[in-house]
Amino acid sequence: MLRLKLQQNIVTASLKRAYTTSTTTQGSSEAPKETESCTKFSPIKESAKTLRHLRFTVPFEYNKAHEIQTQFVSAFLDFKKMVSTIERSNKELISKGLESNDYEKKIIQQILDNKPSPTVLSFEFKPVFTAGQREKKRLSQESIDNLKQNTGYDFVQTDRGGEITFHNPGQVVIYPIVDLRDFKKLTIKCFVSLIEDAVIEMLRKNGIKSEKTANTGVWIDEDTKISSIGLQVRRSITFHGVSLNVSNEIPKIEESGLVFCGLPGKSQTSMKQLGVDISMADASRQLVRQIASKLGVEQVETIELDNLELHTDSPEQQ
Repeated sequence: MLRLKLQQNIVTASLKRAYTTSTTTQGSSEAPKETESCTKFSPIKESAKTLRHLRFTVPFEYNKAHEIQTQFVSAFLDFKKMVSTIERSNKELISKGLESNDYEKKIIQQILDNKPSPTVLSFEFKPVFTAGQREKKRLSQESIDNLKQNTGYDFVQTDRGGEITFHNPGQVVIYPIVDLRDFKKLTIKCFVSLIEDAVIEMLRKNGIKSEKTANTGVWIDEDTKISSIGLQVRRSITFHGVSLNVSNEIPKIEESGLVFCGLPGKSQTSMKQLGVDISMADASRQLVRQIASKLGVEQVETIELDNLELHTDSPEQQ
């Protein structure tokens, strides 16, 4: 089991460039307006006042990235479980007319103060098709085999929301791992809207006008999509996330009898196709800063890596 040490940087990592930068996020009054209930958020826990961005600088296999994400999510869930155990023990003591001594209280507070901060993982993936939960029953094995044969790319069924999408180098994939309860009035519906707003604002700052439609994601117009969103939530912890087409080539999959995102007649584009030349590093940093800004988080710490070795403890080591 991956320990909470992940959040204190006690991990073994192969660093291409290991450095931490702190940036102040900037909001914008020109950002698209939402209903009042989904317009402004702020951290209510000290640990949530800093967002940690781990940017992976080389293309990853999807399954490797998924493994990394799973370990971080597990660390967040383990912490929540530990807090629940502490709270339950305190209630039992109080019910018996007892309380922890000063030393025990100090240790407990030190534990609680080490809650993981909101973390964003950003990747580029090697070419792969992924499908969300909606596609599990709809996609036949024949359709999947045809897709792989016609494109030459692999296919992975995932547990995220959404439908079928394509990942390849030149596309930024952002996995925000956030405890929604650490932010005032932040629901999953509002979080999806927040992510869309962050993409829209990032594109606006690069001279691209985009919008929300009746369909999830960010669109250049009613028929042209540039960003897909597929989130999952467990015990208020978010995972999976959003992809933004920066400079990637987008394959045609109609010959396989499939359509992107389950929307016939729609197409996808990229920032490059729209005339904007931006590096993957700048695109990911700008998008993460916008997510932080929408969350009301002022501090972003960025670590750049080309790999991350994750270790599990055997029962003998625990």
